[in-house]
Amino acid sequence: MLKPLLCTGTALCAQAVLPGALTAHLGAAAVVHADFTQTRTLAALSRPLKASGSVVLARDQGVIWTLKRPASITYVMGPKGLLVVSADGRRERRTSREAPVVAQLGQVFQSLVQGDLKGLETYFTVTGSGSPERWELVLLPRPQAAAFLKRVRLSGGRAIDRIRLEEASGDTMELAFDHARLEEPLTGAEARLLAQD
Repeated sequence: MLKPLLCTGTALCAQAVLPGALTAHLGAAAVVHADFTQTRTLAALSRPLKASGSVVLARDQGVIWTLKRPASITYVMGPKGLLVVSADGRRERRTSREAPVVAQLGQVFQSLVQGDLKGLETYFTVTGSGSPERWELVLLPRPQAAAFLKRVRLSGGRAIDRIRLEEASGDTMELAFDHARLEEPLTGAEARLLAQD
């Protein structure tokens, strides 16, 4: 659970269902490290695909998304674009057209980490509902994102528990987060990846 990300006090928790209050509070942490489990359901397959890994959200630099199982691959999303690093260290730049879901996920994470509701609203209509104990944000894509995504749901209580991406193709991806570490500094390797050197 990314529990320290959202509500550290009762007043903040009472406001957490409002998109502006939520994104502003998320922007308070400069760096967040967390583990995730990903379940991907493809319309063409009868069984879901499962993966796990880690994510680093650096407010001013970008996002490092590392799949560790079943295969090792790292996606780096930052000001210089999308970089894919394979298990053997080979680096390849990709455009948002070549990896649209990863690029959109990167935009969502980057806007959340920066506390940037306006950034989210560039790509999505944002609504919030629930109570401080159980809230949900729903992001509906604007035309520039609608070709790839149908809806993004973020849910939690005192924490961000899940993100569910529903793709325009009918495929879905659900992310469950655990073991959040706030303000753990970037390692040298992470800083170099984010700089895309």
